[in-house]
Amino acid sequence: MTNRMRAVTTVLAGTAAAFALAAGTAQAAPANSVFLYTGTSGHCATSGNNGVAGGVFASYTCQAGIAGYSLSVTAKSGSVSGVYINTFPSLADCQGVGNNGKSGGVFTSYHCQNGVAGYSLSVTG
Repeated sequence: MTNRMRAVTTVLAGTAAAFALAAGTAQAAPANSVFLYTGTSGHCATSGNNGVAGGVFASYTCQAGIAGYSLSVTAKSGSVSGVYINTFPSLADCQGVGNNGKSGGVFTSYHCQNGVAGYSLSVTG
């Protein structure tokens, strides 16, 4: 292998490593975050904003993926009651989000209320 080929190989390897590190960092969620669901960008942001404003989430991230935007949250300490998170198209979707948050320790209980636009998720914790 010539010196030029070694230099090109070294540069390419370094670039690939830097890219992999940056991509891994950008996609990493906090270690204490809890996945709630995957939906549209707007739905994810609304759920995150409602949870932060209601004192349920300390923070949230909407991570783009193949199936949509995954909402991961970090719980906020304290007590909340009846905080509206968002409306989901089916009871199964609403219960899935509720179960993920409850099992992840984000809130202690949830309620899915049937309405005109779908099932509204409210949480207590």
